[in-house]
Amino acid sequence: MSNNNEIPKDVLKFIQDSISKIPVIVIGSGASAAYGIAGMGQLANYLTKEIIATEDEKELWEKFKQYLNNGLDLETALHKVDISKRLEKEVVLKTKELILPKDIEIREKLVLGEVDMPLSLLITHLSETANPQIKIVTTNYDRLVEYAVDYAGFNYYSGFLGKYIQRFDGKFNKEKVLNKIEILKVHGSLDWYTTSINEILALPDSFQNTENLFPVMVTPGKNKYQHTHDDPFRTLITRVDTVFLEAKSLLIIGFGFNDDHIQPKLMQKMRNSQTPIIIISKELTPKAREFIKTNEN
Repeated sequence: MSNNNEIPKDVLKFIQDSISKIPVIVIGSGASAAYGIAGMGQLANYLTKEIIATEDEKELWEKFKQYLNNGLDLETALHKVDISKRLEKEVVLKTKELILPKDIEIREKLVLGEVDMPLSLLITHLSETANPQIKIVTTNYDRLVEYAVDYAGFNYYSGFLGKYIQRFDGKFNKEKVLNKIEILKVHGSLDWYTTSINEILALPDSFQNTENLFPVMVTPGKNKYQHTHDDPFRTLITRVDTVFLEAKSLLIIGFGFNDDHIQPKLMQKMRNSQTPIIIISKELTPKAREFIKTNEN
């Protein structure tokens, strides 16, 4: 090849064929990190700095911090300790506190033309085919996927109905998703809340009276999987399983293959079919390398 950056023809053809099949798009934290959204390492530092344990909680919280100091990642460290319900809530609230300002900043920059959203261009390209039925699965709390869809000029359905006060109905039937892009946020979102009567709402950032509401975000920890037995997560993960099963191709962007909620069906898809899969990442995590290696045909 005359140019080291030139893509081999067989690889280029594989990419073109995969994209032509309208891939299910999987977006992980790496995609948001490119815009400055905090990753797990930054979140771990923020939590240890901002959360103050009570006297009863100090021993476990110090043990958690020691795990981090010994090199464990945030999720593994939180799995090793039984933190209190209060601390668990603090983790959720501080996670939102860290991510939300940057999320809003990116939205403002997008409106002012100061940042680009390549995902918008991809969505526009995919929509040019007949009946594209674009589906995006993300583990991120931020709204960058929603902003990209908005910027591309399309409607989406993420399980909620309404405009200013959206209620979760989770009916991903043909009528609900017709001419819309499906966005499946399996860990929740910065603008999702649950009420005292367990109603799930999506509210605008301008809504101020949130003291009787609680963010709907599954954060790392021992109770992560327990929470996913409840809606909206149960419905969303079930839908993702179906979407992966029916996928004709997959485009995976910035996903580290660390999430057991969606990984089993991804593994099954790779093992039991010839579905083409494209992985885009700044660098492959050890788990991503292991995923590819153990599923080579």
